[in-house]
Amino acid sequence: MHQNRVIYLLSFGGFVMGTAEIIVAGILGMIVKDLNVSVGLAGQLVSIYAAVFAIGSPILISLTAKVERRKLLLLSFAVFIIGNLIAYFSPNFTVLIVSRIVLASSASIFTVVALTVGSNLVAPEKRGNAIGIIIMGFSTSLVVGAPLGTLIGEYWGWRSVFIFIAILAVFAMIGIYAFIPKLAGQEPVSFKAQFKVLKNKRIISGLLITFFWMIGYQLMFTYISPFLQNSAGLNTNMISAALLVCGIFAVVGSRAGGYGADKWGINRTLIFSLLFHAVALAILPWVAATLIGAFFILAVWIGSAWTTTPALQYYLVSLSPKSPDLALGLNNSVLQLGVAAGAAMGGWVVYQFSVISLGWVGAIAIIFGLFAALYSFSVKKAIEI
Repeated sequence: MHQNRVIYLLSFGGFVMGTAEIIVAGILGMIVKDLNVSVGLAGQLVSIYAAVFAIGSPILISLTAKVERRKLLLLSFAVFIIGNLIAYFSPNFTVLIVSRIVLASSASIFTVVALTVGSNLVAPEKRGNAIGIIIMGFSTSLVVGAPLGTLIGEYWGWRSVFIFIAILAVFAMIGIYAFIPKLAGQEPVSFKAQFKVLKNKRIISGLLITFFWMIGYQLMFTYISPFLQNSAGLNTNMISAALLVCGIFAVVGSRAGGYGADKWGINRTLIFSLLFHAVALAILPWVAATLIGAFFILAVWIGSAWTTTPALQYYLVSLSPKSPDLALGLNNSVLQLGVAAGAAMGGWVVYQFSVISLGWVGAIAIIFGLFAALYSFSVKKAIEI
């Protein structure tokens, strides 16, 4: 019972961190108006967050490897609160950029440490489920955090959103201090040793699964609103409802992925989730031509996409049992690079072809991820790091 409480507490922490990451999309217009910047420039708040997360994660995890785990979780949230306060008091766009750097740095540490702590506190046969529950917190931020934060911004101003997030972070800190036991850190992995990962074919191919999977997902999700407007003629209210469907099935998928990894095995769960993901993207432009069809195919697409997440995290942990923080840190870096690459590639596809073409291009990216998975599974033994 105590272990379950800790897992759900870490999931709540993920919800708070995830809300801070994605809330920018909901309040972007308010920031543009208040700070008198262009939409394109304001959008860099997302890009800078992703870049700092990608670059900083393996570096910060290596530098903090020896720190006791509960203390590190508390420190990450303390820095996170500071980042939110910087955002609240930011007098201009430059200071707001600084707040995103601070927030991304703290989130990059928390995400990796929370997943490793959660997986280490349960029996091996329950690790996939534990990772799935923690990731469910991040996916829940799509359903609850983003809409609630946008609503708060609408009534009390966009700055108040960051105070709200900071208050939630305080509750998370209290819970971490009260319920998570002290856990020893790990021996730091030198940067030279980290580069040896490039010789590990299973881990590299595992990271390529993440990269191609995220490109295919983000390529479509970044432009989901104009896609639904063009394909099914949905208005703003219907698109909001469609995004709610996406959020709900992101939570369902996260839970299913963790359960499936434990029940049916990591390999099988990954292969089937990637297959469903690719098929859903390939037929999305045709099935999403009506309101009912759009809601149905979005549920299949998002559910299968998020099913991959916990199974893939668990797979990488299993390949690096001596230093799971390193594997998860690298994975989060690759994931954020995939976010940036997917958004950029999606813009190119829209410019060269049309928004309707995003589905099959995304499906091709997922197929590359499937090939990477099959190759990774075929390599008999990984070099432990």
